[in-house]
Amino acid sequence: MLDSWRESSTTGPWAWLTAPIEPSISQANPATVCWRDRWVDPDLVGLASDRAPLTRIEIHPDDTSPGWTLPVTNVLPAPLAWHLDRPLVAGLVVRDRHAHPWVADYAARTVTVFDRVRAATSLARPPLVWVGDRLVVLIPSPPTSTPLAHGNPVALEATGPGYVKFQPTLSELAAVVAARPAALDPPAGQAIGLTDPLVVRRLTALDGELHVEYAEDDPASEDGLSWSGLTVPMDGSGPPRRATKTHHRLPRGAPPGRTAPAPEITSPMSITIDTGHHQARLTQHGEGPVAVLWLRDTRPTGTVTLPPLLDTGYGVANLDLPLHWPPDATVESLHPQIVGAVRAALATIDGPVLVGGHSFSATLALYALAHIPELRGAIAHSGCYNRTLTPTGWQHEKRHLWQAPEIYRAFSALEFAHQLNRPVLLAHGTKDSNPATTPEQSVELYRAIVANGGTARLLLLPGAGHAFYYAEHLAFLRTEHRNWIMRWTR
Repeated sequence: MLDSWRESSTTGPWAWLTAPIEPSISQANPATVCWRDRWVDPDLVGLASDRAPLTRIEIHPDDTSPGWTLPVTNVLPAPLAWHLDRPLVAGLVVRDRHAHPWVADYAARTVTVFDRVRAATSLARPPLVWVGDRLVVLIPSPPTSTPLAHGNPVALEATGPGYVKFQPTLSELAAVVAARPAALDPPAGQAIGLTDPLVVRRLTALDGELHVEYAEDDPASEDGLSWSGLTVPMDGSGPPRRATKTHHRLPRGAPPGRTAPAPEITSPMSITIDTGHHQARLTQHGEGPVAVLWLRDTRPTGTVTLPPLLDTGYGVANLDLPLHWPPDATVESLHPQIVGAVRAALATIDGPVLVGGHSFSATLALYALAHIPELRGAIAHSGCYNRTLTPTGWQHEKRHLWQAPEIYRAFSALEFAHQLNRPVLLAHGTKDSNPATTPEQSVELYRAIVANGGTARLLLLPGAGHAFYYAEHLAFLRTEHRNWIMRWTR
């Protein structure tokens, strides 16, 4: 299936862009590496994209002019660079996993691809910009001639109380994604570097000059980074000048410029459930009787960010469950919130039902399965099932294991695997970069359920991360879900 959306320039011209809704695993680069919880692509010299490449770009000079389809495909799904005064637009095309700039003149209807210029994306959104009549792109850092060393011994010492984290440094990120802003010289087919290599977040044009946001070390920030700025004169009138330091979250792989996934279509059924502290919300989706109760751990005032269950042809009821989890929470205070909300939801559903969830919601689903015998089975995606492997807390629990051992045991499915006596379908990506939800979590729970006489089915998706978005994986999961539902809700 294809998705199309409009991207407009600030001066009137616009483009109608088309790409597959679901990217193919065949387009994923097996050489991607993880830096903290972000995947970076050494061939793109930047963040790995979780969007499919553009397959069609139709340029419209204005709302009344007929469109012109550019003769380029496999375009990087990042915002296009529109010239403010001339009929020019630019982007990056991917060939043999490397990015190259292209420039289209939509008045003359010509496109030039600069095959001899290898572009980088770093962390920049967008990764290229017009500054006057000059197109600035990012180019990879020159290869280092220094051979890799084995490294030196490391000695660490700390005194608590406190939490120790081992996180990769900016230098490790820079080794993969550092790039140089460069001015493209179209006649020569070359790009001329403007600065030293940087981990670039954004390129913008300001008063005829180039502004570059780039990363610096900041151990106190969530990402370990802060963002500084350089202003680069394009006329050679002086060296780059430092600008103000800013703080931003490190961007994810998905670029802006494309519409968000379509909102879920909600049927008339929507009810609230009082958990004793907050209001849970139950909505029904899909046609036919509900076969799956899909739990979604939410914040009391936040929006739902967890994915819904894939369309399987069966009805699904989403239970958005905000938990009251104070700093001194006990199992006795949490248990009735979870079990009570699930029981209240089941009271509105006729027929046999499975329970499921993604990430921490997968744990909640298995907790419900262990304590509510009416549930026929479970579907659990990308969960953490042994909380002793995250002994310094998680999104709800800020106490460490030795302060609240009963909480850690209660929310470790491995601890109550003997109570999972109805079938459990486990799905996990082999490249899940969340340190709490490595694929071994599902493998060990699968072994534990079977060891205790239960029934489990384990799905491992090669190349998939914490969330699933490749077309082949989604098709596989739809079939597995459909068969699991059919098998255990008869």
